[in-house]
Amino acid sequence: MATYLITGSSRGLGLALVKQLIDSPHAQVSKIFATARSNASAPLQDLVHKHPNRVVFVQLDTTSKPSISNAVAQVEEHLDGQGLDVLVNNAGIQTICPAGVQAVDDLNETFNANVTSVQMVTSAFLPLLSKGTQKKVINMQVILISGTSLG
Repeated sequence: MATYLITGSSRGLGLALVKQLIDSPHAQVSKIFATARSNASAPLQDLVHKHPNRVVFVQLDTTSKPSISNAVAQVEEHLDGQGLDVLVNNAGIQTICPAGVQAVDDLNETFNANVTSVQMVTSAFLPLLSKGTQKKVINMQVILISGTSLG
């Protein structure tokens, strides 16, 4: 019975992964910690309501150390001495500029959200992962490629 924590679960790939894990037998997936930076989206709230023993919403802004610490404490409380088996780092951002060129501030924000925060979240959850049986970290990455003519 594996336990999962998925960052960025309010929509997109994160929400789809939560839905897919819910369809797995309870013997394979016992608990899913679905996180989002602010409140749970309506579709995620619906899953939490329909599956209260399997899906737990945890507020987690992956770019905020205090938020990460609070999330670790909340997950640890729900695990009741057990470990976390799988951490899926799915949260991320992509700033799209009309001209195709990002300002330095946008690049820094994107780097912090997509790289630095992954390291912070993983480091913070390592003690719980070390207690787990699977001890897996999965880092999702979506790359948006767009062509822009500068001439």
